[in-house]
Amino acid sequence: MTVHIGPHRRRRAATGRRARQAADRGAVTVEMAVLVLPLAAIMALFAIFCFRLAGTRLDMNASAAAAARAASMTRTRQAAVDAATQAAMANLADHPRTCNPLTVTVDTSAFGRGGQVAVTVTCRMSTAGLTGLGLPGTLTGSATAHAVIDSHVEVDTGP
Repeated sequence: MTVHIGPHRRRRAATGRRARQAADRGAVTVEMAVLVLPLAAIMALFAIFCFRLAGTRLDMNASAAAAARAASMTRTRQAAVDAATQAAMANLADHPRTCNPLTVTVDTSAFGRGGQVAVTVTCRMSTAGLTGLGLPGTLTGSATAHAVIDSHVEVDTGP
């Protein structure tokens, strides 16, 4: 025995499918608007935050290197501390997002001919400045650089 489905029944089944598909139209657009777009915006803000944070860290490393170099070119320990502090502040003066407050620590324990001087730059950065959104909070970062003192220069190694 063979059961034959007529064209009338096939047409109704196809019409039912089309009706269900028509009811689902626009569902992807709603998902995009509700889920994907806000997540994309948050990811973009996070990328901007990371980019600015990396730039700030690079500025701190450059400032520490410039301060160490300035300290290594002086003749006394106190002059090394003063030169390092001035160089670090001058280097970071053009970078408004970088540091507030700025702390410069100079290690002159190996200060002498052929010795070295180490400079650590520490600062607190506002997350409001890093994101541009005014978010509360701060991050603390530091960078250390070493510079060798020329062995052919007369240096006062007094206290």
